[in-house]
Amino acid sequence: MPTKPIVDAHMHLWDTSAHDWYPGLARFVEAGKPEIADNFLLNDFDRGLDGIEVSGLVHVSATTAPHTYLAETRWVDGIAEADPRPFALVGAVDPSLPKSDLIDHLDEQARTERFRGVRVFAGLSPNTPAADVIAGWLQDHDAVFDLVAKPAEILDWIDFLAGYPNLRVVLEHLGFPQGHSSDARTAWHNAISLAAKETQWLCKLSGFGLICRDLTWPSLEYWLESSVSLWGWRRLMFASNMPVDSMAGTYPELVSTIDKIVTTDATDQEADFFYRTNALDTYRPR
Repeated sequence: MPTKPIVDAHMHLWDTSAHDWYPGLARFVEAGKPEIADNFLLNDFDRGLDGIEVSGLVHVSATTAPHTYLAETRWVDGIAEADPRPFALVGAVDPSLPKSDLIDHLDEQARTERFRGVRVFAGLSPNTPAADVIAGWLQDHDAVFDLVAKPAEILDWIDFLAGYPNLRVVLEHLGFPQGHSSDARTAWHNAISLAAKETQWLCKLSGFGLICRDLTWPSLEYWLESSVSLWGWRRLMFASNMPVDSMAGTYPELVSTIDKIVTTDATDQEADFFYRTNALDTYRPR
């Protein structure tokens, strides 16, 4: 296990008993994983650590009801205020909004001091007016674009974001691999190879619960070794994606498996970059 505290660059909190912000969680119920849609609050996150020291958190918006990300930002900021650890918040925005409303929603979230950027989980395409507004606002405010892009979309995002050279971009969940078949792996490998070579993006080593049945080394080996080879430790960051990735295993199981490649491949400084410094430099939790 890591000998230094971790900064978790991607986790979620939700209170589904109190807030109707998460209709998208129904897909986990339909997939036979109803526990993912249960309340997941900070004490639940901490209980799952089982002794692993997490010294900082980046909360990523998970709302899917229209515009509830505004209330979620305020709600999570209140939770963070009561916790001694540094927190950063990655919000969201509705790309179907008119330009003026898009900017208003970004401005409103930015009034929260822990707000550090946005992700748009669905409905945003490159080379569109909404993408221009969002990318321009984020670049102007030195905020982070948490990029949700599947392998088939990455080339278009590379071309589009080249027009925003000072925008800080973090690719979520390894670029969302679309399966384990030979064709799916090749498409993923080609796409993230291009992203690693042609951009200055960082990448979250996360989302394994979306593509793997468990979090053992045989399940994660290909994705871990490929990602480290392509991106290097200075551009990868640890992120748990809990509670979603608990579909495949526990927090300690995830960390234990990832730490196998860290301890064999990374220097002490590189391990610190991966587990802590890259997230601190990017998201500046407070």
